[in-house]
Amino acid sequence: MNEFVANRQLWWKWFVVLFISIFCFSSFMDNASPSISEENLKNVKTYVEEQFERAGIVGGSYAIVANGEVIDASGIGYSDSKAQKKATAETIYAIASVTKSFTATAILKLQEEGKLSFQDPVQKYLPWFTYKDKEKSKEVTIEHLLTHSAGVDRFKADGVIFEDEKNYRNSLEDSIRALSTVEMTSNPGEKGQYCNTCYNILGLIIEKVSGMTYTDYMKTNVFQPLDLESTSFGHELKSSQDIAKEYSWFFGFRNTRLLNYEAFGTSQDPEGGIYTNSVDLAKYVAATVGDSSLLSEDTLKMSYKGVVPTDEEGWEYSLGGFEVGKLENRTLLYKGGDGIGSSSAIMMLPEENIGVVLIMGESNSEPKKPIAMGMLQILMGNEPVEEAFAPPLFKVAGLVMLFILLGSIIVSALTLRTIMKKRAIKYRWVRIFYSFICLLLFGFVGFLLLNVRPTQIGFYGYPYDLAIGLISLEILLLLIVICNGYLFFRKK
Repeated sequence: MNEFVANRQLWWKWFVVLFISIFCFSSFMDNASPSISEENLKNVKTYVEEQFERAGIVGGSYAIVANGEVIDASGIGYSDSKAQKKATAETIYAIASVTKSFTATAILKLQEEGKLSFQDPVQKYLPWFTYKDKEKSKEVTIEHLLTHSAGVDRFKADGVIFEDEKNYRNSLEDSIRALSTVEMTSNPGEKGQYCNTCYNILGLIIEKVSGMTYTDYMKTNVFQPLDLESTSFGHELKSSQDIAKEYSWFFGFRNTRLLNYEAFGTSQDPEGGIYTNSVDLAKYVAATVGDSSLLSEDTLKMSYKGVVPTDEEGWEYSLGGFEVGKLENRTLLYKGGDGIGSSSAIMMLPEENIGVVLIMGESNSEPKKPIAMGMLQILMGNEPVEEAFAPPLFKVAGLVMLFILLGSIIVSALTLRTIMKKRAIKYRWVRIFYSFICLLLFGFVGFLLLNVRPTQIGFYGYPYDLAIGLISLEILLLLIVICNGYLFFRKK
């Protein structure tokens, strides 16, 4: 009898253990990300190769993350097309504005450690900080900087570096002090306006709070804990590393003479100065959507939430430096970067614990987001949406400038020939109208060159081919006005 009771108790214990095990396993399966098959991984590789070929991209790399691990990474095309050097997953590229999410991670870490708060005004750490509106500037907080809602226009704020490039390009503090001349276009927190300089301000706050330089803090507190061995800032690159050529555009043709870190300088490091490869970048993505050695689960979840709408419908800026949207009713995190000679993207589904990394070895901003989206769709077992890729903007602009330059030379020669031959004047009213139109265009192009800063690179904010083309157009317009004036007023 006692033996029967003992056996019944033993069986009961085994039943309880089995029930608990089944329950725990079911819960785990409910929370685990969908399994990614070898076939889907192959499909992703084929897809990326096809998209690179369709878009005419010289080369790059990608990586895939699932359940906190890098499960696949590969190079595509060439890192140096002239030398026929293949790109690999370890090839290093500039990731440009994807750097912003790293800077945001550092701010999240300092907030978690109690060394700062998102609601702190910037002036708590930088008492001298101000835009042109001193009263509104007092209201700008760290959260506003993280979410691109400080209230300034991107091009006006970026353009101040050209007022004194010698001092601003490589001085983080001096470049931020220069913002005192920038007009505020909205109240802080009112709306999202993409803001490169906001993240440079965050970089200086990191320095003030930590007592370290921005680059040293990032290496010690972000790169090293995540084992990002191939990640650094451009001015710290070593010649022994596998560094890709940076393909930009000059009059519509590929050019490798411009380097991202040289063009922007160290003062732009917090917003776009990191160089890395797809493997290291995937480790960062894994820590962002999985178990992080840097941030708590609560902090990570907070960093996923959208705060301020972006210019693109359905997307919001988050505290983590990402743009937040939806994919099949799941939270979708995205951050893209466009450098001098590379483009990059990270895209994640934190609820599924999967993410993708994409790096393209040329300045070509349009394809990166749809390609990254297509990669995620394949991993989810869906068909990717095919999109037509427009030619790179700066390639098209360069070809247009080449046409303008050649046209300006030809028309200038014909105009000078007209003056030298002193041809008789016919239809004077036509010449007056023609000169008036040219004078208006001269003023408009001059206004652009002096007041609009489309980039932070090149000649006074213009890529060199655009600057050459526009200046040649200015000379032509002025020459036409002078010529018509001479022919109008000279004696018959």
